[in-house]
Amino acid sequence: MQSLITILGPTASGKSDLAIQLAGQFGGEIISADSRQIYRGFDIGSGKITPEQAQSTPHHMLNIRDIWQDFNVSEFQAEANQILHNLGEQNKLPFLVGGTGLYIESIIHNYSFSPIEPNKELREKLSQYSKNELQKELLSLNPNHNLNYSDWNNPIRLIRAIEIENNPQKSASIHLNSPQYNTCIIGLNNSLPDIKERITKRVDNRLEAGAIEEVKSLITILNTHLGTESGIIKLQQLGLGTVAIAQYLNNNLDYKEMRRQYIESEYQYARRQLTWFRRIPNIHWFEADSPTLIQDSHKLISNFLR
Repeated sequence: MQSLITILGPTASGKSDLAIQLAGQFGGEIISADSRQIYRGFDIGSGKITPEQAQSTPHHMLNIRDIWQDFNVSEFQAEANQILHNLGEQNKLPFLVGGTGLYIESIIHNYSFSPIEPNKELREKLSQYSKNELQKELLSLNPNHNLNYSDWNNPIRLIRAIEIENNPQKSASIHLNSPQYNTCIIGLNNSLPDIKERITKRVDNRLEAGAIEEVKSLITILNTHLGTESGIIKLQQLGLGTVAIAQYLNNNLDYKEMRRQYIESEYQYARRQLTWFRRIPNIHWFEADSPTLIQDSHKLISNFLR
């Protein structure tokens, strides 16, 4: 069974830096498991690695879609599994690294997806809705839906998406199969105050690096390809700081309040990530600020590979 190293943790915990160092030490390559870093042109706000870092260690699953395109977990799973297969043939050690819990679990738990049965009564009710009403209903149920542009403007597809979101057995559509990989999972953790401090520094660095200008550019691109209304919805799907910055650009927030909301949204996201990751068994947790983090995680991987 192919070996796989997984590094996960909340935003701003230092996953990428650790992965680059460890992958370099073991001659490995990195597969990003981040639902926002797949997008071209969304570099600062998604916390994407720098071009210099990318040159030091091969990375996969970055910049694979344009910002107006959608991407879902089944697509991630299929593409990541193909990369893992290719790395296995090259005898390269893969590192699955990121903070999108569903992406990570789709690989380490080998998910398969089955359809949810139709709900005739709900369909009859929704058939009376306009397209805009259906879109608003879906957003209220799942702001991070995975419909592409054509499906988003197709009432039949919208009704099916709402039907799935309304199903109390939605989670039953995901099935765990026998693992495909022998996985060692490293988790980075820290106290909530320390996480908040890390996030505050990261937000300030991003704002200084041009995050506002980046969001302004993304808005222009989205409006060009999707139209104003759908462009706004897509920007909302990107979440976190993009929403606060967009409100700032529309003069709905001043800079101070925008920064506060940006920091708070990242912090709440980090807390949700930790809640999600604590459901995953067999994680080897390390303190993100430990002075021996690299040595300790290197030892863990070395023992795992023996």
